[in-house]
Amino acid sequence: MSRVTASITAVVLAAAPALFFSAPAPASAAVTVQQVRASDLGPGRPWIRLEDDPSNVGKTPGIERVAPFADPVRFNGSLHLAVGPGEQSQAAHYFSQKIPLGTIAATRLSYDSFVDSAKSTATGTAANLQLPMTCQGAFTTISFQPQLATDSQGRSGVVPDTWQNFVSSGSSLWRTSRAVPTVPSLPAGADAPLSAYVAACTAPGDGVLGVIGNVGRLGDPTATLDTYVDNLTVHGVVYDFAVQPLAQGHIGLANTTPGRPCRSANGTIVFTDPTTGPFYRSVGTRLVFSQGRRLRPGDLTVTANGRPVTLTPGPDNTLTAVLAPAPARDLAPGGTYLTPFTVSFAHGVYSEGGQGGALIVTAELLARGYVPLQETGVLARTRLRG
Repeated sequence: MSRVTASITAVVLAAAPALFFSAPAPASAAVTVQQVRASDLGPGRPWIRLEDDPSNVGKTPGIERVAPFADPVRFNGSLHLAVGPGEQSQAAHYFSQKIPLGTIAATRLSYDSFVDSAKSTATGTAANLQLPMTCQGAFTTISFQPQLATDSQGRSGVVPDTWQNFVSSGSSLWRTSRAVPTVPSLPAGADAPLSAYVAACTAPGDGVLGVIGNVGRLGDPTATLDTYVDNLTVHGVVYDFAVQPLAQGHIGLANTTPGRPCRSANGTIVFTDPTTGPFYRSVGTRLVFSQGRRLRPGDLTVTANGRPVTLTPGPDNTLTAVLAPAPARDLAPGGTYLTPFTVSFAHGVYSEGGQGGALIVTAELLARGYVPLQETGVLARTRLRG
């Protein structure tokens, strides 16, 4: 890696451990994760856009693309769906054969959703997870209604500027685009529990044709809606919209007095995002120190950007600290996030061959996902050589 000389604003050092969030599992243990890249979206490809389907002639498409905006599970991009006045946006994947709706409903059925309020005039609505299908021999599309649902963190409806995970259950409300024949309680536009469709759609040949991420035309002809969706989970498959590659981390750490016993060391943590990488919101760093023996807060003194760091005992005899820039900053494609730090040893001189062995330093990139300062899985690690 080339030498990095950029600097960042002062670091706010957490006085207590950050709230780390264990993201909801995208599906059961039997799930398959299938990445969807930009090359998979378009005519004749695994995922088709609104305008790629001849049946949508006359509909005006909005934005439909795999985007860098990092999702809250793998932090590797997402599907961007946005509409202006009179537009509709969708990306659809069709199965090789119909799957009974009851079979679909018996597995995890979920997705992640985000609404950018700065670019949206419509409120209280978001992208839909849709299932195109035949029911009682007739075609219809049923759409999950996030504005009538509760997300995985217990929040009701659509919360703007926040990643939400929605999981469908038998009581979740879905809207049918067309009337279901022989079922008077399911006219076109009806909101009904998924269980009602499962019970109704059992005629020979009935089944789900595929899965769609959709932003429909809005009731207000002047309204706009800008959204991201990801991790569409249907019938044991998680469809993960992704860009590549991910950010990479590097730690440089060296004795402050080369050639002499090590009493302190200077280091730099650098996270570099490729030009085609994800867009990470409100980044931070979790810094972890470990050694063969138990480390206590008094064993090390650490500063970052010249300010003291609060060290907290962590698992496996480690010391941890959470660093977050102030003001908050993002790590965009092509960007760099840098933190200089210093480690001093409270009890004499550090020796790699001494009691406890080498000091291992690990840095993990944090970013805003479901919650602030969530783990992204991007790591850098080094050890101090005394």
